[in-house]
Amino acid sequence: MGDIAYVISRVVIPILFIVSGIGKFLNVSGISNSPGITNFMNAFGEIATRTTLGYTIATIEVIGGISVLIGFKTRWGAIALILFTACTIIFAHNFWTMEGGARAANQVQALKNLAIMGGLLMFAVMGSGRYSVDNVMDARV
Repeated sequence: MGDIAYVISRVVIPILFIVSGIGKFLNVSGISNSPGITNFMNAFGEIATRTTLGYTIATIEVIGGISVLIGFKTRWGAIALILFTACTIIFAHNFWTMEGGARAANQVQALKNLAIMGGLLMFAVMGSGRYSVDNVMDARV
């Protein structure tokens, strides 16, 4: 039963990232012009264009999400998504700089992201599990 629960977790958590990343690919200007990108660029300067950062974010979400979903290099995918999600809290949902309704809404988003990071940390530590591409490839060696 534990193996089944683990694979279900490995399916439901990354769906958020895959769907969100595809949405960003379809509307890169939405993420490129977001306050999170502005805050990131204010912190690090013009390391890339806004559009390039938008596509980079979308790519991290889709590839990291698929990695965890199918169980291929799960640890690496989970670590990439943990780092991405931490950056999201710091640059996009920085509720500690806000007041009123914006603060409350962004605090909820930050705490939700923290919970997602907890699930991803489990994958980073435990690996892909029994039902995964990694497990099939390990069995062949």
